[in-house]
Amino acid sequence: MFTTHAWIEAFSELRETALDARGAVVLDLGADPAERWPATLGADVFAIAAVIDPIVRAHAGREDGHALADRWRFVLDDIEGEALRAPLMTFAGNRAFWRTLAAIAVYLSMRDAELPPESIWRALVAQVGERLRNAGPTEPGPFGAFESARTFDDLFLAQRNYLRTLRGEDMLDPDPGQAGPKTAIPRTTHADVIALADYWTKQLDRVKRLPGDGYAGIAARWKAALTDIDTIARRGAPTAVYAKNNAFWRALQATAVHVAVVDEHPSKTEMFLDSLKTSLANLPQNIASGARAIASAASDLAGKAAHGVGNIANQAGRGLFSGFGTPLLIGGGLLGLYLISRSQRGNAAATSTTAGG
Repeated sequence: MFTTHAWIEAFSELRETALDARGAVVLDLGADPAERWPATLGADVFAIAAVIDPIVRAHAGREDGHALADRWRFVLDDIEGEALRAPLMTFAGNRAFWRTLAAIAVYLSMRDAELPPESIWRALVAQVGERLRNAGPTEPGPFGAFESARTFDDLFLAQRNYLRTLRGEDMLDPDPGQAGPKTAIPRTTHADVIALADYWTKQLDRVKRLPGDGYAGIAARWKAALTDIDTIARRGAPTAVYAKNNAFWRALQATAVHVAVVDEHPSKTEMFLDSLKTSLANLPQNIASGARAIASAASDLAGKAAHGVGNIANQAGRGLFSGFGTPLLIGGGLLGLYLISRSQRGNAAATSTTAGG
């Protein structure tokens, strides 16, 4: 998987994956090049911390790692304070997080620290590289935002109803050779269909491809509709009624429904967050078994640093995360990190109180 300087290579892979999926924050102070770091989400940094934390604990306790361990604890405080509350928002502490992570990678590389198991690392990279779905329209269409339209099929219906009212309509059977019911078709103009075509082409190009989702048939039908628009509408008077409104609106409806369905398909990130929310919500009834399993798995983290998160995911995750795939095993580590952190701070506070009288 990695060659020499394994941790530096691993850090570079993770950073580049995050930059590609989340974009960059750039600080230009006249330096060449300007400083940049990934605009990672709260869920991303929590997942990374869940994998990295036990290894940092095991190796940075030495004298030469005390300063780095202190920096990491400050980062964990920021993560616990913000990331869990806003998992889908850009993490405000990204600059300090990625700077500290780079220093940790160099330190662990110098100490020849073992990397996490490959299955855990691959799952982590997949989590950080998962592109979030649009979750419905995120920008106004050509005829306004239609605030009641929460999904893309809602938007299609709002646009069609708006243009039926504005332009009038005709009740039409499908064109010869086409299937479908008799439908009210707006008398849209060349300018109308050009605007709609440009907008929905952009949305179709944005959605992800899913196995067996019928994209090829939808795309071929939409391409034929675009060819007619290029030939007729873009060459005609903007206010003239489009001659192929019947075929266009039927193709547009199929396209809009496809975009809506694929847009609403859950991503790995969403399933990961759902599993985390479910586990935290069920914590009161799971505390007797789940938390004890996490504590047991965590008790020997220092001796099993490279496998600590895997143990947490596999032991404490049973029942909490059963039925989820490998990427979601990080959820067990995430929950483990959260509970271990709280437990250790609670124990430290109790010890301090006892010692103080």
